[in-house]
Amino acid sequence: MKKLLAALLCLALLSGGSAALADTIIMGTNAGFEPFEYIGEDGQPAGFDIEIAKLIAGDMGMELKIEDIYFDGLLAALDVGTIDFIMAAMTITEERKEAALFSTPYFDATQAVIVLEGYDGIKSIDDLLDKKIAVQDGTTGYFLVTETLNVSPSNVAAFKASTDTILELKSGRVDCIVIDSPVAENFLRAHDGMMIVEGLDMAVEEYGAAVKMGNDELLAAINATLEKIMADGTYAALIERFFGGEA
Repeated sequence: MKKLLAALLCLALLSGGSAALADTIIMGTNAGFEPFEYIGEDGQPAGFDIEIAKLIAGDMGMELKIEDIYFDGLLAALDVGTIDFIMAAMTITEERKEAALFSTPYFDATQAVIVLEGYDGIKSIDDLLDKKIAVQDGTTGYFLVTETLNVSPSNVAAFKASTDTILELKSGRVDCIVIDSPVAENFLRAHDGMMIVEGLDMAVEEYGAAVKMGNDELLAAINATLEKIMADGTYAALIERFFGGEA
């Protein structure tokens, strides 16, 4: 019966435009956003999102395959069927909801501003307007800087990999980095000489898994796993493992 259900689910996923083949489901991510997704010591993708994706695949009776893609290419890969779903610390936004279906939110974060220790040129969000800023391309930090604040393009250094922003800051080519708060905190644990600017008024963002428009069966399966792990203590254990406390 379990094999029959898995087979039927595979057919349902394929009818929704999925890239899944046989008993494999393909997750797209950008493995440079620790602790959500990164390359572990064994050379394989690891992290908070990866562990949740494994649980989703396991509940579906399927094998998980992970494609590491630049963040700004994930939604396009989903649309053409290269991947089945996205888990990449992706904030649910109205614009993104026009391109994909999103799961129930599974993590809350804000944007954070990182500067070199001792720098005091940023007291409020408005102070970013004339600063040189490093961001990861396609992220909500990028859109905050380029669209919401409308910082001059000449003052914005956008990178495909989030870790490239660190070198830009340490070299003095930018004044700050704008990036998701959990990743910012992870940067500080891994690199000396930087600090997060405190007291800035940043909106709360909700992360969700994304599936292709019309793939309601897969969305339901993802939501079922999220609901289960949040109820049975698995989610709390992952939060403790990767963040050392509450989300």
